[in-house]
Amino acid sequence: MGGNEEQPLLRSINNDQRSFVSFINTTVHNVVLYWIDYQGQAVSYGVLPPRRYIDIDTFVTHPWIFVDEETTERYMVNHRDVFFPDYKKIARTKVFITLPLYTLRELSLRAIRRQLRYDEEAFKLDIPRSLQHELAKMLPRRDDQENS
Repeated sequence: MGGNEEQPLLRSINNDQRSFVSFINTTVHNVVLYWIDYQGQAVSYGVLPPRRYIDIDTFVTHPWIFVDEETTERYMVNHRDVFFPDYKKIARTKVFITLPLYTLRELSLRAIRRQLRYDEEAFKLDIPRSLQHELAKMLPRRDDQENS
């Protein structure tokens, strides 16, 4: 073993078993498809428009994630935010991409986050410290990045 290099937990392992999938966007949003490569990096496979599908030939140990093109929010497949293909010899598996279901707490944090211009503003709110940290680490909006 050379060095203390940690492997990412989410990454592709091998390409031994083929899997044929049809990713179906059931939402009204553009969804970016990402394959997680052997180093754990997200590789874009393009944008899937609303109510459209794309056939992809992949492998069993290759994880996929799905992200809203505009908000960068993760979408779900079978109630999970990461999809691992199953082994099927011939049949193409239909994979339905859906909106996530948020708890009331998550919805509240998201609503507050939309009102903040900068991450640091979370620490000025009169809310518990743990919620301040959670708000500050949420993904910034695109307009925040453009105004920097």
